[in-house]
Amino acid sequence: MIFQIFIFLIFGLIVGSFLNVLVFRLRDAETLLGRSFCRSCKNSIRWYDNIPLISFVLLRGICRDCDTKVSWQYPIVELLTGISFVFAGYYFFSPGNILSWLETAWLLGILSCLIVISAYDFRYMEIPLNILIISILMTFVFLIIHFILAFEPFFFSRLWYGFLGGIIVAGFFFLLVLWSREKWMGFGDVWFGFVAGSIVGFPLILPMLTFSFGLGAIAGLFAMVYGGKNMKSQISFAPFLAGGTIIMIFLPQIFPFFFDFFIL
Repeated sequence: MIFQIFIFLIFGLIVGSFLNVLVFRLRDAETLLGRSFCRSCKNSIRWYDNIPLISFVLLRGICRDCDTKVSWQYPIVELLTGISFVFAGYYFFSPGNILSWLETAWLLGILSCLIVISAYDFRYMEIPLNILIISILMTFVFLIIHFILAFEPFFFSRLWYGFLGGIIVAGFFFLLVLWSREKWMGFGDVWFGFVAGSIVGFPLILPMLTFSFGLGAIAGLFAMVYGGKNMKSQISFAPFLAGGTIIMIFLPQIFPFFFDFFIL
C-alpha cells in the first residue's frame, strides 16, 4: 500500500506540473508540445529547474535567469494534484477489481479537470469551455460504462443519479444567473454546475453546494478584510465549487457511516 501511495503521489506531482502548463497555454492558444519557459524572460527552463515542488523550493520561488518571482500557482497546483491523486488511489483503487480501475482512471482525469478549471478561473475569471466539454464527456462515458458493467437498475444507478444531480445543480445556478442578471455568477458556472452535480450525483449535491458556498463565503470574508475587496467585488466561484466537489468525492469514503445515516 505504501508503494502504491508513493506511485500515485509521484504521478500526481508530474501531472500537476503539466496542468500548470495547460492553464497558462490555454489562454494564449499555445502548443503544449514545446519546452517549459519563463513567462517573464521567455528563456527555456532547464530540466533540473522543472522538478515539481523541489525546484520551486531550491530556487526560492524565483527564475534562475531573470530573478522574477514564480507564481505560487505552480507549487499549489502540483501539491493539490499530488494529494488528490493519493486519495483517489487509496480510497478507490483495488488491483483485483476492474470497476475500480475504471473509476480510478476517471477520477484522476476528472480531478485534473477540476484543478485546471479552478486555477484558470481564479487567474482569468473565466471557465475554459474545452475543459468543461472534456469533463462532461469523461463523466458520462464513465457513468454509462459503469452502468453496463455493474448491471444496475437504471433509476437506482449512478448514471441516473449523476444526470439528476447535474440537472438540479445546473437548474439552480441558471435561476441564480437569471435572478442576478449574471452579477452573482455567469453561464459558465451553470455548465460547471452540471459537471459538478453529475460527478457527485444526487443526493450528495446538497452537502456539495453547502461546502462550495461555505468556502466561497469564507474566502470572500478574507478578501474583504485582508485583500481590500468589498461586497460588489467579483470573486471566482469555480474554485469553491471544485473544492466542494472534491470534498464530496472523498468525504463519504472517509466517513461512510456518517453519510449513510444522514444522507442516504
